[in-house]
Amino acid sequence: MLGEIKATVLLFGGIEVDISQFDFNDHSSRTSSIKTTNTLLIILVVSIVGLRLFARAAFVRKIFADDVLILLATTFTVALASTCLSATRYGLGTHVWKLPLTTIIQTMKNCILHLYICQVLYAFAIALTKIAIISSYLRFIQNRRFRMSMYVISGVIAGLWVTGVFVTIFQCSPVAGAWDFTLSPPSKCVNYVNYLYASSAVNILTDILLCILPWPHLWKLKMPLKQRITLCVLFAGGISACIVCIVRIGYLHHLRNMDTTYQSVPALNLTVCECSLGIICISIPALRPIAQRIFPKGLRTTSSSKAPSRSVPLSHMTPRPGRSTFDIEHKEDLSVSQDIQVR
Repeated sequence: MLGEIKATVLLFGGIEVDISQFDFNDHSSRTSSIKTTNTLLIILVVSIVGLRLFARAAFVRKIFADDVLILLATTFTVALASTCLSATRYGLGTHVWKLPLTTIIQTMKNCILHLYICQVLYAFAIALTKIAIISSYLRFIQNRRFRMSMYVISGVIAGLWVTGVFVTIFQCSPVAGAWDFTLSPPSKCVNYVNYLYASSAVNILTDILLCILPWPHLWKLKMPLKQRITLCVLFAGGISACIVCIVRIGYLHHLRNMDTTYQSVPALNLTVCECSLGIICISIPALRPIAQRIFPKGLRTTSSSKAPSRSVPLSHMTPRPGRSTFDIEHKEDLSVSQDIQVR
């Protein structure tokens, strides 16, 4: 398997590999990082979304569109994390020079194939999470300009979703060239890392808009401090996911490194974190009915206004036609004034 050596170029199975960027004294491994991060995120996401759906079914007794979207996003996020875990069987987290020489080519092809699948799953997971967030906004904010802006952002997200899947699948011609670097003649591929930079920039922009645009409308709601804090937690999902996406950009250049099995790990872990944080934080407000029954005194609130008030659940705010008032089905949750209008 090991061929001739010319300066810093090594021949593996007839494939030239520049080893000048390799530090053969580095025997570290990132396998445990992959297993710990992804296992923990799978447990958290499945548990919180499961509790969210339980709260909807048991207390609100209604499933909304954003619940269905979050369930779909969770499915793709869990599939993404599971694929990362599966890739550790094919050297993910291990330096290339630590892989067995007799199977190194096939092992790397299998690992890169798993990374290829991860990118497709990520496109679905992040798009569905953001559309679920928008769906929850549209349930209780009736301002026409705001709704139009959400529809536009939804279009951008959907476009990035379709583009991401298409570019990932067809980044090479033939398609198998994306993971099989032994094809002859060599496949022709686009600069996929450059595409990741561009798509990440658009993702960050949509994250920022989804955090900023609802604030003027939600700030007009008359509700107790604890309820405002709950809304802040909802927005923290978008902020934290945005921060993770920004940090992830700083690791994308490592994907150009020949030590793919090791260097791709930070960006991959952050990819799963980005999707998971969005799902977790947008689901926290829906858990209030459960928390209120466990800590009834701790979550008891009083109205922040002298105006007559009535209680509605944050997770069940449904506008009347033409105005941002909320449908009332549960007295135990969130206090707002009787006629809340968001203009």
